[in-house]
Amino acid sequence: MLVLVYFPLMFNNYYYNRRIYYLLFALAYGFVWYLFKLGGLPSPVLALFSTLIDLSFSFVALIITVELLLPRLFYKGYYWLFTFNFILVIAITGSLIILSQLKLVGYSINDYDKNISRYKEHYYYWFWSDLVLGSYFLISFIALGGFAIRLSFDRILSARHVATLEKERSLAELEMLKNQINPHFLFNALNTIYYKIDRINGPARLMVEQFSSLLRYQLYECNEAEVKLEKELKFITDYIELQKERVSKDLTITYDGLKTIKSFFIAPFILMPIVENCFKHVSLNPYKKNSIDIHCNVVNGWFYFETINTFDQPGQVSKTGIGLVNVRKRLDLIYPEKHALNIDNTDEIFKLELKINIE
Repeated sequence: MLVLVYFPLMFNNYYYNRRIYYLLFALAYGFVWYLFKLGGLPSPVLALFSTLIDLSFSFVALIITVELLLPRLFYKGYYWLFTFNFILVIAITGSLIILSQLKLVGYSINDYDKNISRYKEHYYYWFWSDLVLGSYFLISFIALGGFAIRLSFDRILSARHVATLEKERSLAELEMLKNQINPHFLFNALNTIYYKIDRINGPARLMVEQFSSLLRYQLYECNEAEVKLEKELKFITDYIELQKERVSKDLTITYDGLKTIKSFFIAPFILMPIVENCFKHVSLNPYKKNSIDIHCNVVNGWFYFETINTFDQPGQVSKTGIGLVNVRKRLDLIYPEKHALNIDNTDEIFKLELKINIE
């Protein structure tokens, strides 16, 4: 019966419609168990209350096991702690069923000796086999059944997610290869341009050097899952300096901390879309202050990165910030529960605060 109720959980709305499946399980289980109780109790009303007792405590054990113990203990590798708490849940809920069922038929634990003397083998069999063993078995079966089914479907969904990510990565790598230009050709061309520029034109030669540094970082130094943080920040610094030569003189650009942080590692290109977003959406109003401010530091193993820029149209950044959406996705994949990204874009000021645990 559990399998039939949980089977629809395979579908994509698994996490969103779980309450519906619990409700369906409760209705199906309650109906079948009520019919079973009718054969052993003298009245339909008594059978109904007995069913509600079994259903309520079984459901409590199921929810605690599936929604609390499984994700918070079992999935995190605390197997002994999970086992201890599972046995504790079964012991408590099973004992509550026993006490409640005794109360329902007018008995109590204290009446055991008297009932044994009065009803002999019949009461002994009913108490130990039907009530005690049956209650603990019922609770264990329901809880373990729900545990096994959710574990199976979670693993199926996890395998599908991994397969999807692998497919997306393969497609991205294929697209990159299709669009890739021979890096040796690029650097040779840049060297030729560099030496063609007159030596007295220092700013132009510096821009070519900075652009060459950007390409070198992208082509040769970002093939690993993590890179040195100072290299990532050097890449961003070169990008900012190039942008300074391009943007309007009405724009003020300041940054600090990019050249001083060392000895940490970070996933490449996590920060770059954030900086690009500043230059893409910054205001360029000649009658107002236009600015981009970028700050970063490291405190107790946490890397803090903050950008502040002015913009003209409130809400426009959040609508067109595709790069920031991709940054959120990468952060969730690479640094689950080890980062925080906060955005405030009110009063024509766009402020982004990012912190990452890089220990």
